[in-house]
Amino acid sequence: MYSGYMNEIKQKYEFVGNNLGVDFINTEVNVKGELVDLLPTESDVMAWLEQANIDVELARGIDVGKLLAFRDKARQILTQIIEKQSIENDAIATLNNYLQNYKMHYQLEQLSEGYQLINQNVCHSTADIIGLLAYELANMLASDQRTYLKRCLNPDCVLMFVDNSRSHKRRWCSMDTCGNRAKVSKHYRKVKS
Repeated sequence: MYSGYMNEIKQKYEFVGNNLGVDFINTEVNVKGELVDLLPTESDVMAWLEQANIDVELARGIDVGKLLAFRDKARQILTQIIEKQSIENDAIATLNNYLQNYKMHYQLEQLSEGYQLINQNVCHSTADIIGLLAYELANMLASDQRTYLKRCLNPDCVLMFVDNSRSHKRRWCSMDTCGNRAKVSKHYRKVKS
């Protein structure tokens, strides 16, 4: 339908959420009034994981259905937070089930003046990937960052973000897209009147 436009979007995924889990949720976007999934295939998921700097060494393929089911559940939780609703106990239990798959892998690296322990997030399965994303979301929800979770003010945009700006008055998913459109629209209305 919008294949040319969609290929352009997929060339480089948007990472505007200030949280890896939020960025994963933002892989479903509004295109000309339709909600479009940017991760319909395993190759799309692999491209997103690569751009997100998630090291994946899979013995078998990715279960795209499980990843997208996680994304839907995570979106429900974040929507409840944004709308100032309490998270349902079932949703917390579901997130906790996903968290059971989070594995930390550490590696010691030698520096010029000592050593550094680095967390290597290598994912060997779909469950590992979901566990990592669930950890990122849970870590955000367990901190004060959850109070700065917002949805872009563009009514046609569905993207979410954690507002890490100094004043916490960020309104747009990105100034390059929605913020710029709002400025252009405001200028047009001003000139027209």
